[in-house]
Amino acid sequence: MNTPVVPAAPPPAPPRHRLSSDDRRRQLLSHAIALFSRHGFSGTRTKDIAAACGVSEAILYRHFATKEDLYHAILDTHEAAAGKDEWLAEMRAIAERRDDPEFIRCMFAQIVKSFREDTAFHRLMLYAGLEGHSLPALFHERMGSSTLEFLRNYVVLRQREGAFRKGSPDVLMMLLASPALQYASSKYIFRLKTFLGTDKEAAEEFAKLLVAALAPAPKKKTSKRKV
Repeated sequence: MNTPVVPAAPPPAPPRHRLSSDDRRRQLLSHAIALFSRHGFSGTRTKDIAAACGVSEAILYRHFATKEDLYHAILDTHEAAAGKDEWLAEMRAIAERRDDPEFIRCMFAQIVKSFREDTAFHRLMLYAGLEGHSLPALFHERMGSSTLEFLRNYVVLRQREGAFRKGSPDVLMMLLASPALQYASSKYIFRLKTFLGTDKEAAEEFAKLLVAALAPAPKKKTSKRKV
């Protein structure tokens, strides 16, 4: 009589690694940003974020009691990665030297660096704007307004000193920032190959063009009539 072969019991599953509270919070934020940047806010539910991390919605709400808490945490993450304070300190030093080309290059490089290194955040912000979400207003209130005020003050100062042309300082400030935003969006959000050079080369080209555009208009020569 043949003795039946009893299959060996499977080895016990390894113990599941339990994340610390801080690590779980970072994981939830990372997946939230990734999902929002791919599907938008209307296309992403809190249960989707929780499921991506393998936890329940209750765990998500334990870390972020409201959606507003989650949105502010996303901005905290971006602000920490952007290095805004260090960049503004560098920009203030350049402003004191009145080095307009370097001022533009530094501003351009910072904007492009943000899009290059934190593309998911900028995709998320694009979705937020299209969907009428509150996040762009929160971002402007927390980070954007102080930066725009600094840029505007520099434009006004250089206008008073005669280095920049007369006109609305708000329009000139937009002229300074818009090329970097357009370039970075085209390259890192839409993946368009509109410029074959490097980001540094683009910064140099735009700085030359903007310095020329901001220069005061030449005075018209008055012709002397012969008596």
